[in-house]
Amino acid sequence: MIEPQLTFSVGRIAVQVAKEALATFAANRQLRFYQREAGGQLFARVRGNDWEIVTATGPRSRDRRGRFSFWPHRASEQKEIFEHHALGLDYVGDWHTHPEDAPKPSSDDLTSIGEIVRRSTHHLPGFLLLIVGRKPLPEGLWASFHSTGGKSSSAVFNPPRCSDVEATSPAQKV
Repeated sequence: MIEPQLTFSVGRIAVQVAKEALATFAANRQLRFYQREAGGQLFARVRGNDWEIVTATGPRSRDRRGRFSFWPHRASEQKEIFEHHALGLDYVGDWHTHPEDAPKPSSDDLTSIGEIVRRSTHHLPGFLLLIVGRKPLPEGLWASFHSTGGKSSSAVFNPPRCSDVEATSPAQKV
């Protein structure tokens, strides 16, 4: 098990996010006016209601990205799912950035994750949606769970065990 750097719960599901995934988020935060939204997929070791996110993919060269928009390249995403499944990891949701301090999902974000839950073939009770904002984590992170039954719930963050993520970001090194 990788030492989690951030933990939260959504309903009965306990989520641990590893340092490597947090570094991906930090490297893509929209801290400057010219930075475009970025995103990718979340892959975890799933043991019942304990989800350990070990990898956050993206962004990919074939994604379409704008200051206030992100459209992933779906064929590349499907390839990532197959590759990570072969490593024993489950796709557990999506992440992307927003150019706001404390991010909130747009109606398009909620529609998109709802469609993914409905159209996917999977054994999980639903998927996560993480949105990375400009503030340090956990304040700068939106996390919600979207169930196969169509309901959603926001995350409850545990006392921050988040190390200084900005210091681990390749984009922050001088």
